[in-house]
Amino acid sequence: MNELIKAHLDHPRLWRDFDYCYPVISRRAKGLSLGVNLNPDRVCNFNCVYCEVDRVNPPQRKDVDLDQLEREMAYLLDLAASGEIFRIPPFDGARIEQRRINDIAFSGDGEPTTAPTFAECVTRLARLKSERSLDEVKLVLITNATQLQAPKVVEGLEHLMVNHGEIWAKLDAGSEAHYRAVNRSQVSFGRILENLAATARRWPITIQTLLLEWNGSAMGPGELEAYIGHLRAIREAGGQLQRIQLYTVARATPEPAARPLAASRLDAFAEQVRAALPDVSVESYYGPEGL
Repeated sequence: MNELIKAHLDHPRLWRDFDYCYPVISRRAKGLSLGVNLNPDRVCNFNCVYCEVDRVNPPQRKDVDLDQLEREMAYLLDLAASGEIFRIPPFDGARIEQRRINDIAFSGDGEPTTAPTFAECVTRLARLKSERSLDEVKLVLITNATQLQAPKVVEGLEHLMVNHGEIWAKLDAGSEAHYRAVNRSQVSFGRILENLAATARRWPITIQTLLLEWNGSAMGPGELEAYIGHLRAIREAGGQLQRIQLYTVARATPEPAARPLAASRLDAFAEQVRAALPDVSVESYYGPEGL
């Protein structure tokens, strides 16, 4: 496996001696994405069956030092803007069209919006890219949608969205039962749907859905119909769906029963979603061949 494909699949959240920031070539960003890990303690309010984060061994640190985080991101922005990062393996193997900074992404080892520093971090990183005239670099929040209506999170989202921001929110299920089985969260499925609808009424959102085989079975026709129904409900309530991203397991999971969905089944699912929502962009990603 060549090093660039391996980087796509691994998406390591540790880079050199950095504690919070890391570069990846992202399939969905179609370029260089600079990740921000606000959950170095690896605590998350989801426990997804497909999550590859190591929650067994103790983390190297649990605190978030925003001054250090800002220094790390400033270094990565300068390294990427100069092009120097594309002389460092594995990024030296990036295709020409990938040699661009697409975004700064709040992702990492847990749910970024649960971090008390989320809003302040958005403010600091927006300033960093503004100081470098990188206005076209996006600020992307990758979220499980559990905290989207929390006042402090909304404050952060307001700043994110006026600084070329995007919200990429998870929706992996059509029913409470499937949600409980796959995402294994104590937050109710109804709360997720309420948060998605409320946020989409204010800003465009991207829906991210991971499809997989779990214990030998995948999302069935009834579950798919319910899932599409939720997307329609968001639209009917005045919500804006920027795009829908469908993908499957691309890295090894700690639970062998969580398996990738076959490309043909993922494509068939995507076609059904497109037919139901013809004016919404639907993208699908699978394995190294989908890079």
